[in-house]
Amino acid sequence: MFLLATSPGAHGGQTALGIAAAKFTRMTDKSVVHFSLPSFMENFSEENGITNNELLEKFNIEMTSFTDSL
Repeated sequence: MFLLATSPGAHGGQTALGIAAAKFTRMTDKSVVHFSLPSFMENFSEENGITNNELLEKFNIEMTSFTDSL
């Protein structure tokens, strides 16, 4: 399971994402991977996706972890 949260603020929905990740982790024995994208308007564009290189690298690491678990 891949969980993604974002928000216009600097925390990127981390509180809700943390609660959901903890809940789903207890409900399954499968991998629960998650990523939070903060400051959505500054870090994402429809044309280019995630525009912040550091966040893009973190996203790619989590996505690789997710696809490897399939």
